[in-house]
Amino acid sequence: MLLIDILLPEYDREIATTRAVIDAAHELDLSWRPDARARTLGELVTHLADIAAWTSIVMTREGYDVTDRPDTRQSRALATVLERFDTSASAGRTALAGRSDGELTRDWTLARRGHLIFTLPRVSVFRVLVLNHLIHHRGQLSVYLRMRGARVPSIYGATADD
Repeated sequence: MLLIDILLPEYDREIATTRAVIDAAHELDLSWRPDARARTLGELVTHLADIAAWTSIVMTREGYDVTDRPDTRQSRALATVLERFDTSASAGRTALAGRSDGELTRDWTLARRGHLIFTLPRVSVFRVLVLNHLIHHRGQLSVYLRMRGARVPSIYGATADD
């Protein structure tokens, strides 16, 4: 079996689930935060949209310097965040689809101001920086939803709201 045959369905599933969790925040105050040290709800959903954009970066470049990232400010409208998430996820899927095992196992480098952070096979970077990172922050968002009394959609099975 090819790596892409494993990764693409997983990507599709995690993107769809993440979108549903972001969408569940529609009636909530985006400036709310559970603690002074935590991100606001709006910052968290914006970060999820940013993570979705990483698929294209990982799949189309040989590496990346984190100081090159664009300034992505929190939107005041959840619809704008969802649109950005959808656009990034779609572009990411296009960049991911059809990748060969050779492309997916080729080294990819992350740096900060030219200093090496790590070099890993592209498939590992995709799993860590995109999928695992998305799942982590989606989990945070599901806790925010629960704390605000919003319905938490199914993630890996029924929730208390199902």
